[in-house]
Amino acid sequence: MELPDRVGLLSWKVVGPVMAQQLDGPGRGLNILSREALAAATVLNASVRMAASNHNLRLAAALHEIGLHTTR
Repeated sequence: MELPDRVGLLSWKVVGPVMAQQLDGPGRGLNILSREALAAATVLNASVRMAASNHNLRLAAALHEIGLHTTR
């Protein structure tokens, strides 16, 4: 099984420091997976897609705080 060419992966060397920088700001109170999503969205300047049945209000608020959004 292989990922399509259009799918890329971010290095932890990029995502990790952003996660650490956001701990006392928009990432406070988020679990590790939500902090990773916040950091990746920050690096990519991207919105985060959430399932309608699993809307993460804390992550949505953190994204809004940095000027990004969620989609369903």
